[in-house]
Amino acid sequence: MSVILVFSCNNGTKVKYIPNSNGNINTVSVVMPTKYWKNDLGKIVKKVFSQEFKGLPQQEPIFNINFIPLGAFSGFARESRNVVLMQVDSIKSYYLEKNRYASPQLVFNIKAPNELEILKEFNNKKDKIIGLIKNNELIEKRKRMGLSRMNTSELKSSLAIDLLIPSVYKVFSNNKKQNNIWIQKETKKGSINIVVQDLMVYDEISNYDDLNKVIGLRDSIGKKFIPGRNPDSYMITEKAYEPYIRRTKVKGFEAIETRGTWELTNDFMAGPFVNYIIRDTINGRNLLLEGFVFSPSSLKRDMIFELESIFKSIRVINNKK
Repeated sequence: MSVILVFSCNNGTKVKYIPNSNGNINTVSVVMPTKYWKNDLGKIVKKVFSQEFKGLPQQEPIFNINFIPLGAFSGFARESRNVVLMQVDSIKSYYLEKNRYASPQLVFNIKAPNELEILKEFNNKKDKIIGLIKNNELIEKRKRMGLSRMNTSELKSSLAIDLLIPSVYKVFSNNKKQNNIWIQKETKKGSINIVVQDLMVYDEISNYDDLNKVIGLRDSIGKKFIPGRNPDSYMITEKAYEPYIRRTKVKGFEAIETRGTWELTNDFMAGPFVNYIIRDTINGRNLLLEGFVFSPSSLKRDMIFELESIFKSIRVINNKK
C-alpha cells in the first residue's frame, strides 16, 4: 500500500509527495457505481474504450479496461495512470485533474444528476478523453524505453536522425549506399522491426495522400531490402485488406501515417505494420519510417504501439552544417 507523505521544508511550507502511478500501458480505470456499470452507461463506456485498434490482423481494443466500483475507489486503486471517474452530482460538470492521487496521472471527472446525463456528458467528451489518454500513454512508454536506450550512433551518422529505441533492439543491416537502415528486436515468437529510408526526394506531403502510391512505395522498399526465406520472396502490403491512411504531424513535421498488414510473396509469413512518410524541412528530404511485426499467435497491439512511440520520438539532425 502506498502512503502519501508530507514533509516540512526549512521555510515552514509543506510539500506533498505522491506515489508513482501504476498500470500496464494502454489501460484505463473506469470508476462509477456498480449499477451504472451494468446498465447502458457501462455498456457504452465499454464499447467506446474497446473500439478496434486499427491495422491489426485480428481485432484488439485500443485500451484494456479496469472497472472499479465507486465505493472501492481508494488506496492502491486510486493510483492508476488513467482514471475516468463518473459520479452523481446535482450540478453537471466535466474537468480534468492531473496528478491528483499519483504521478503521472490523468483523472477525468464527469458529474451529473443521473445516469442519462452522465452518459450524455461522456459522449460529448469521449473523443477528447481518448486523445488525451493516448498521448499520456505515448509519454509513459517513452519514459520506460528511456531507462535503457539503444546506441543509435549508426542512425545518426548514416541518416541524420535519432530515435528513442530500447537497448534490446540491434542494427540488423545498414545499407549506406542506399540510405537504408534495418533495426530489429527479437521476441519469443518472432521479431519487431524498424526500417528507416531516406527517399532522396523532397515532395510535398500531399503527394502521398494517394494510398496506392504509398503501397507502391513501401512494396518497392520491401522488394529491395526485406527478403523472405524463399527465392524471389519479399515483403509487400497484404492485398486482402485495405490499409488505413491519414495526414498527421510527427514532432512538428508534416507526415502521412499508414497502418495495415504485410505479407511475403512466395511465402506464408504476415503481420501488422505502421508507416510514416515525414517531410524533413530541416534537411530538405522525405523520410520513410516503417515498423512491422512478425509474431504468430501473439497479440500485437502493444508491439505496434511501441513502434509508434519510437517513431514519434524522432529528432532530426541538421545535416547541412
